[in-house]
Amino acid sequence: MKKRISIHWLTFAAAACMSAGLAVEALGTATVAMQPANLPEEYYTGGKMGTSFNHTSRALEMAAPAVAMDPKLAALFDEGEGIFEADFVVDPNAPNGGLGPVFNNNSCENCHPNYGRARRFSSFNMEFGNGYLALVSTPDHKIVDGFRFMLQTKAVAPYKPPAEGLEITWNEYVDKYDNKYPDGTPYNEGGENEGSLSYPTAKLVKPLYDKMPEDYRVDIEATIGLYGTGLLDAVPEEAIMAEYERQQKMPGPIKGRHGKWKMEKYDGKKHLGRFTWHNTRTSLENGPGYNGSWSVYNITRTDKPELFAHPAWIEKQKEMGLDIEPLVAHQPVELTDEQLAGLMIWFRGLAVPAARNLDDPTVKRGKEVFLASGCASCHKPSWVTGEYKYIPGYANQKIWPYTDLLMHDMGEINHGFVPFFRTPPLWGRGLMATAVDHTDMMHDLRARNFEEAILWHFGEGEEAREAFRNLKKEDRLAMIEFLKAI
Repeated sequence: MKKRISIHWLTFAAAACMSAGLAVEALGTATVAMQPANLPEEYYTGGKMGTSFNHTSRALEMAAPAVAMDPKLAALFDEGEGIFEADFVVDPNAPNGGLGPVFNNNSCENCHPNYGRARRFSSFNMEFGNGYLALVSTPDHKIVDGFRFMLQTKAVAPYKPPAEGLEITWNEYVDKYDNKYPDGTPYNEGGENEGSLSYPTAKLVKPLYDKMPEDYRVDIEATIGLYGTGLLDAVPEEAIMAEYERQQKMPGPIKGRHGKWKMEKYDGKKHLGRFTWHNTRTSLENGPGYNGSWSVYNITRTDKPELFAHPAWIEKQKEMGLDIEPLVAHQPVELTDEQLAGLMIWFRGLAVPAARNLDDPTVKRGKEVFLASGCASCHKPSWVTGEYKYIPGYANQKIWPYTDLLMHDMGEINHGFVPFFRTPPLWGRGLMATAVDHTDMMHDLRARNFEEAILWHFGEGEEAREAFRNLKKEDRLAMIEFLKAI
């Protein structure tokens, strides 16, 4: 377990201040005062209380100032980070014990390396760095009986998983322009993927069940970067609905869809879906992170004492002559409420890296063409957070995530488990190569860089795609530099 996150944030903030000619106060004092002076608000992507000025390989791992300044929250952050980075093991009596009996991976960080998004793969059985989730469904978008919404490919002996793996095939895609711009320049000019676009398809390897639907399909979706998620949780629901209403009234194809309103047990109130690729989760209190330890490596706790295992899977183990008593018996608490509280402060408390080089002429030009091309119609630049009881310092922050938190139809070639995907935030994407050693993007990581990500915009995003295609080469490059900067 690491105990250095707050110090790292302070160290890099101090370095930034010294380079700006500011006096540095003692470490441990009010860190907001130690941020660079006189920067335009857009540099503070997570607001003054949610932005880190660390741009190194640790850029996505920093505690937000709102956490680092509060000793209690900072201690919980460190505790939660230890859980996130832990490799869980089968032995229930060992530290971090309780893995299985059927699971996806043995560590959160394996799917979110360096707290960012994982890279594209062909082998689903890779452990570290494989951030794919797989959904096995029927054409009417129902999960096939015996599977959970995340494919489990690992099991503790003698049990067998629902499938032994996934075979991922990368298929070449050529658009109606032969993968060239109007000026004749090929996509990805000068790179190893010049003139190339590709997308994945997947199929199960040795499914466990004898009677699989003949027309079942497998869709893969990527994990997300974790930084800044607490700030998005703090955006008021009424603000998201106002953005939805605005888009419905506007002319043109952009008509975002909001998530469903769902009643949540934790407060007995209805909340608006805003998380996951399909806005299926309403808040972090019952969403990403909160459920991860239970649904990835099957760690039970007081509020989730049952196994994350499908009843049909348990019945299949019985048919195979295996002892299912441990699967149906009362499960012990493997993650305490206190540990869960720490994990959630860590998850909510990850800072967003500050924007960079926004005063550079090329970046300024890139912002101009980004806005003129209509990209901000879905990638809404900024929001203002509301009150947030989990981290009070997050309240009333102007943040710059570049997402409308709504779902859009990006064209049939992009359709997956369902046709609609939430607009992903763009903040911090320019540091992916530094922090996680790749630049793969989009819902199934079909885009290998910013250029490809734009070129995969079809459906509601096609007008912006065509605007980008028809830019002068220097303006296309400028837009990409802007995306790297934010």
